[in-house]
Amino acid sequence: MIKTGFVDKLPFILVFAIIVSYSLPAASAMCPLCTASAAIGLGVARYYGIDDIVIGIWLGALAVSTALWVNNIVKKRAGAKFKVLPIYEALLIAAVIAATIVPFYFAGFFSGMPGMVDTIFGINRLVFGIIVGSLVTFIGAPMSNMVKRKRNSVFPYQTIIITFLMLIALSALFWYVTKYYYVI
Repeated sequence: MIKTGFVDKLPFILVFAIIVSYSLPAASAMCPLCTASAAIGLGVARYYGIDDIVIGIWLGALAVSTALWVNNIVKKRAGAKFKVLPIYEALLIAAVIAATIVPFYFAGFFSGMPGMVDTIFGINRLVFGIIVGSLVTFIGAPMSNMVKRKRNSVFPYQTIIITFLMLIALSALFWYVTKYYYVI
């Protein structure tokens, strides 16, 4: 039996993601298309040996965006029938993050990459990245609201762009630090 790698399957995954994205209803701030493209990007990054902290940052962003997306669906469908508790969003985010971390643990992804230290500040590198990425994604909307209040204007996809730029900056910082100053 011939084994094929992730890169061999990438064209099929991309075609599937495009087909699914066109069959979905209008996108909201945290849409399934964003979630699917982030998941594809993560698989490619791991294949090319990107540090687990950087991958974890994007996994955390994926988990929070998925939780917020599900939260929006629940709010829309629930309507006036019942009141969604404020803690529900935090519990949903925690559940999605746990649902992200637990399979990685059992799949053996917490062993790290060869020749690398598995922890940062005593926390597994992947888990640390997930926590940091979750926090940055969660504060993306308040940062966007702050910009809206200061400038009294909004540009298209502002919340997504601000969150994405913060994630890119944080990823670049951790990539640089772990590549050149592997002290943390």
